[in-house]
Amino acid sequence: MAGRISGLSYLMKIKLSPYLLCLLLAACATKPVEPTPDNVKLIATRGSVDDLLAYHQSIRRFSQAELNKELQNLNARSDSALLSMQKAMVLGLSRDSNDLARAQAQLGNVLAAPDAEQFKPLARLLVSNYAEMRRLTENVDRLSLQAKDSQRRLDQLNEKLEALKTIERTLPVQPAPAVAK
Repeated sequence: MAGRISGLSYLMKIKLSPYLLCLLLAACATKPVEPTPDNVKLIATRGSVDDLLAYHQSIRRFSQAELNKELQNLNARSDSALLSMQKAMVLGLSRDSNDLARAQAQLGNVLAAPDAEQFKPLARLLVSNYAEMRRLTENVDRLSLQAKDSQRRLDQLNEKLEALKTIERTLPVQPAPAVAK
């Protein structure tokens, strides 16, 4: 009978051990720190970077005419760091080298403004992206001119070749020289 009781207690220990372990872990868990007004940091405010990113998402699908209209609307408003960022985003979407330079100038105003600290990291990112886009646009323009020049030269060479073929066809056929035996 003593063997049976010890076996029974062993079975109870095995079945109860997961429950006891869960209770033990739950008792050891720490209570999360409640935020107090002193340690809460506001992340999104009106006019924040999140609003600018949402604005950029909304204008990405605009046609060139809609972008021009949006730029006119922005130019009619009073100047601020937020407005300069919006203008730079609109100008950056046109992908024209001159507009990209204007966008970089707008971002330069934001970087120089003392009251635009929240926008400066995004402005630095956009300045570097727009500089890269300008470089790539200029390379595409240069390569396009080279391709046009190469095509023009190829057409000229084809015309000369065709002229030579025409001259060759119009030449009289000369008899083959006799072979001596």
